[in-house]
Parts: sequence; C-alpha cells; structure tokens
Amino acid sequence: MGVDDSAAGAPEPPPALVPVPAARAIDLHSSRVVLGAAGSGWQFDLRADDPVTRDGMLMVPLITEADYYRAVDGDGDAYASLVPAGDVYVQRPEPGTGSPRPGYLIERLCDPDAPPVRRPYPASEVPHLVGRRVWFWTDGLFRDDFRCVSEAFEIDGDFCVRVVEERAWYRWRRTGLFPKAQDAYIQHLWTQ
Repeated sequence: MGVDDSAAGAPEPPPALVPVPAARAIDLHSSRVVLGAAGSGWQFDLRADDPVTRDGMLMVPLITEADYYRAVDGDGDAYASLVPAGDVYVQRPEPGTGSPRPGYLIERLCDPDAPPVRRPYPASEVPHLVGRRVWFWTDGLFRDDFRCVSEAFEIDGDFCVRVVEERAWYRWRRTGLFPKAQDAYIQHLWTQ
C-alpha cells in the first residue's frame, strides 16, 4: 500500500476523451462508449463490442461497465443491448488537449445535443473522489483503469489518494471481496 517514491514529479495532464461516432471507429471491442441522442441526453460507463447488421441496420452491442468486468472475471454471462450505431460514440484520447481549470461555469458550457468531451481535471482540484475513475500516472505512463477508494490524505508531508484497479473495484461491488489498494500521489491522478 506504499507510495511509489521514484515518481514524485507531476507529469503533463492526460488527454481529453473525445467522442467519435462508432460508425467511424475501426475496432469497437471492449471500447468505452457514450450512448445518447440530441434532445435526449448522454450515458457513460458503457462498453461496446464490434457492430453487427440486423435487418439492414448497423447495430452496436452495449453492456454496462459492471457487466463487462463481471464477464472479464468469468463470473457469468453479459447480455448486450443492441442499439443503432448512430447513437453510439467511442471515447478516444486526443493527444495534446491538456486540462483546463474546472473554474467557472462559463468555461464548462457545451452543446447539449452532442456528446460531451471528458476533460481530465487534477484530482487535487476535485472534491468527492471516492468512486471516481481516474487517469493514474504510474511506471512512466497513464493508465485509465483505476478508481479512487478514499479521499485525499497525508503521508509524511505528501498528499495521496488510495486507488484500486477498476476491475477489482467492480469485483468488490459485486462480491464484497476487498481489492488490493495502493496509495498514489495526488499529483499523479486526474479525474475522468
């Protein structure tokens, strides 16, 4: 549960997750996606599989992230919903997009009829971290499959947050088995 002392510096922010129409994506298998339509709204925390054609229409199989990790763990079958490909957007990292400050509402305004871009925010600037998916700078690269299981705390003058791999987080929710947590420097975490 100790903090990795070899990487105390803060790297540049991870890229924003930009929604790309599923019909333009090459490989959808296990991709994180957004579902929705103009005038209705948007759902996140979904996974897709490769599109299929039903009655001449391109459809994308979708499951919740919880069902995805249940299937990955071999703990039962996941049943997908087939939705029109035109309502599905793949979340793709867009290099060089950085992270704006969360700040004022005017800076966060968007088009409600288009899937929103998910910009990373430094975990140090975001309240209520427990349960949030984060980018974690570890071993010299960003990983986007971690969840926070604590709020910020202090260890020997450094601010940290306890995190677990997302797969273990979903297993914990499903089975009650506690995951192996690790302490991460807060400057190595960005929320999604």
